[in-house]
Amino acid sequence: MSIVKEINCIYIPTTDTEESAKWYVNNLGLELIRPVDENQAQLRIPSGQAFFLIKTPTRTTLNFIQNEGIEQSVLTLEVNDFHGHYSRMKNGGVKISEVSENEGCGLNFNAYDPDGNKLDIWSGWPK
Repeated sequence: MSIVKEINCIYIPTTDTEESAKWYVNNLGLELIRPVDENQAQLRIPSGQAFFLIKTPTRTTLNFIQNEGIEQSVLTLEVNDFHGHYSRMKNGGVKISEVSENEGCGLNFNAYDPDGNKLDIWSGWPK
């Protein structure tokens, strides 16, 4: 039996809690849990997990470079209406990659928040 029950909170660095909170609400449909303050913003996705946008003194991201030299994100978000969401983000001026097929794992693209945190946006498993 696993000791870990679920992922409850994800902490994301930001230099501007207000700007980032607006980005996550407008581009990913997250819900504000509490009013944004100078040091953090608390948001939630419908399944219950929380995103805490934590103010940092300098710009930093959660991204890392894997062995092959590719920038990797730490977070994959499955979205409803994948193609519609891609179009909305692209037309809204969000920094995103092209859509790619991930070897039978479904479609994905990468989006970057205002601080450059890379988010993997996923269609879900093919049916």
